[in-house]
Amino acid sequence: MWQRKLLILALGMSVACLDVGTAPVGKAPLASLQPLGEHLWVFHIAGGPYATHIQVLAIGDHANAQGRRVFRPIPSRAWDGSPTNDFAGLHATADDSTGASWTLRGKGGEVLRLAYSVAGDTATGALMLADGTRYPTFGVRFDSVAVNAMASPLPRIGYDSLPVVMIRLDDAFASDRDFLERLAARRLPAEISVPTRLLGLPDHLTWDELRQWRAGGMGVVAHSRHHLLSGADAQHFVAEVVGGLADLQAHGLASSIFVQPGTWTDSILFDSPAKTRTWRGSLLRTFTTVSECYTYYFSLPRADSLELGISHATVSDGASKQWIQGAWSVALRPNHATVFLVHTFRLKSQDQLDWFLDMVAAAKAQGLVRVVSNSDELFGSPAQPPPDFPDSTSKLDL
Repeated sequence: MWQRKLLILALGMSVACLDVGTAPVGKAPLASLQPLGEHLWVFHIAGGPYATHIQVLAIGDHANAQGRRVFRPIPSRAWDGSPTNDFAGLHATADDSTGASWTLRGKGGEVLRLAYSVAGDTATGALMLADGTRYPTFGVRFDSVAVNAMASPLPRIGYDSLPVVMIRLDDAFASDRDFLERLAARRLPAEISVPTRLLGLPDHLTWDELRQWRAGGMGVVAHSRHHLLSGADAQHFVAEVVGGLADLQAHGLASSIFVQPGTWTDSILFDSPAKTRTWRGSLLRTFTTVSECYTYYFSLPRADSLELGISHATVSDGASKQWIQGAWSVALRPNHATVFLVHTFRLKSQDQLDWFLDMVAAAKAQGLVRVVSNSDELFGSPAQPPPDFPDSTSKLDL
C-alpha cells in the first residue's frame, strides 16, 4: 500500500521573466500581496544569523507601473515563536532582466546580493555578503494566495484542569468512512489528517467528503501533500508542509495544523526537541499553530512548548487492549493533553475499537474529559461552535 506513495516530488512552475527595477522592502500587511503578478517565496539561507530562520518574500513577476519589481519581505517566526524579518528595512534592486539576482542595501551601507537559478518552482543559489562570504540558499515558490496559509499564534487563555483528548485519523484512507460513522454515532469529534495530493484516489476520501465531515464537526488538517517515504529535506520539506496547507486553503478547508508523516526520516523525523530548534521549526512556527510530530511523550501537562511537536498514542497498528487502557489512564490525569491516533486501514475489523470509543464517550458524558476536534483546542484556544452531528440512526450523505 505504501508503495503507491513513493512518488518523486515534481515541482511544476515555470520561470517568470523579470524586469530590472528598485523596490523598497519592509513590513507590509499580508493583504497587500496581490493574487496576480506576485508569488510567495519561502527561502532558507544556510549561514550566519539567517541559519535558524526562514525568509518569506513576495516577489513580483513583472515591473509595476513605477517600473519597479516587487521584492517584499513578510514577517515570519523563529522556532521559539519570536518574530523575525531579516530583510526588513532593506531596498532591493533587480540586477538583470532575469529577476534571479538582487542587490539588497541597508540604510547603514550594508550590501547583500541574493542570486539564484530557478528550476520548476525551486530556486537554488547563495546570499553573498560584502566581504565575499557565501551562504547557500534555496527557495520554493507558491501561488500568492498561499500567504493566507500563514498562521497567527494561538490566543493565550487560562487552562482549566480538565484533561483534554483528541482522536486523530491519519491518511484519509477510504477505511476512515466507517470509523467516522462510528464516531458520529457516539457524538465524538475527531481530527482527520490529510495528504492533500492523494485525495480522490480510489482508496482515499474525497474533497467533498472532507467538507461534509468538517461541517459535521470533525477537524481537517494537513498531513503533507504526498506522504512520501523520505528523508529528503530543503525544498521537499517546504513544499510538502506549505503546499499541504495551501491545498487545504484552496479547497475551502483552511487549517493552521500540520501532522508529520510517520514515513519521514532523518532531519524531518521530529523525534527530539533539538530537531525543531532549527529553521525547520521556524517554518512550522510560521505556517502552523500546532505541529503534531514525535517530539514529546504522548500525554503531558499542557504547555505552550508542546505546540511544536506534540506526539500521540497509537491505538491501532497492533496495540493491545491492555496498553491502550494504560495510555487512557495517563490521559485522565488533570490538565493533560493527549492525542490518540488511529490508522483505520490497519484495524483487523471495523468494530475493533468500539470498546475504546464507548469508553471515551462515557468519560465525555460524565464530564471527566473534554474531547476536541483539532489540536488547537488542546491548548485552550476558544471552543468551536458545537458540532452538528447527525443522529445515531442516520448517515451523512456521502
